[in-house]
Amino acid sequence: MKRRVRILLLNYNGRELLERYLPSFLEAARASSHDCRVGVVDNCSSDGSAEYLRRHFLDVTVYTAASNRVLCSYNEAAAALEDDILILMNNDMRVEKDFVDPLVAPFLEGPDVFFVTPRCLSMADGSYEGSRTRARMHFGVFWSSSRYPGHERDIDKPGLTFHAGFGAFDRRKFLELGGYDDLYLPGRLEDADLCFRAQKRGWKCLYRPDSVVRHEGGTSFHRRFGAYGTLVINWRNTFLFMWKNLEAGLIARSCVWLPARLAYSLVTFRTELFAGFCRALPLLPQALSRRRALRLSAPAGAPAVPDLEIFGRT
Repeated sequence: MKRRVRILLLNYNGRELLERYLPSFLEAARASSHDCRVGVVDNCSSDGSAEYLRRHFLDVTVYTAASNRVLCSYNEAAAALEDDILILMNNDMRVEKDFVDPLVAPFLEGPDVFFVTPRCLSMADGSYEGSRTRARMHFGVFWSSSRYPGHERDIDKPGLTFHAGFGAFDRRKFLELGGYDDLYLPGRLEDADLCFRAQKRGWKCLYRPDSVVRHEGGTSFHRRFGAYGTLVINWRNTFLFMWKNLEAGLIARSCVWLPARLAYSLVTFRTELFAGFCRALPLLPQALSRRRALRLSAPAGAPAVPDLEIFGRT
């Protein structure tokens, strides 16, 4: 059964990247057995990206975001489209010619699939970068990583994941969840948040190693905020994620661990956690407001999947 598929590349001042990698997406769209098209979500670039696309790629639709809201700009584009499946990708990726159909296949097998992510390899040397991700609670804080112990055994196996930064989404379900949450701007953990909320509904987030993409970078965040600043944002958003999403019992356990965590951060001069907690506190009312909204928007009569069951699946 054919599906309407839209590949969307997120772009900010990436004209050179689009010139380099966009052709691979167009080739993959043509090779797909589905009705597949390509678009670019431009985050208010100042390097002429949108004009370049309209001049040189006439078959690529350009969606200009109202403002640069990083991944949250996908939300606007998703609402304006009518496709069944959206494949959301970065502009610094090159894809294999046959990468589309393995991502779409799980959606044809059942109505409970929310998201499917491809295997991600380094552009430089072909080494595994990630996408098969595990999530846990570790000494009172939420933790997720594609470099979990024994991850090497799972690289070639399809399965569940906790990563939703790029890949194929059921557009209707994506909009039903409200897409990426701008609570986490400028970024980090918004993909884990989206994946977690989907799994609370009983929807599946899957990893397909037979769909392959190659990634050039991932350095823009570090260039903007530095290594220390990036870690602080990671910790800030980790606390926001827990306050917004986790069951009361897990938050209580987190509070038990918190004094020791904060003290250890200070005495070891690894202050990223302490600084992240301090930056999260002013946003606590927003996190709690979203927590209440999640409870109100939960489908009537459908019990939420317990948190620890979700963590145990990946």
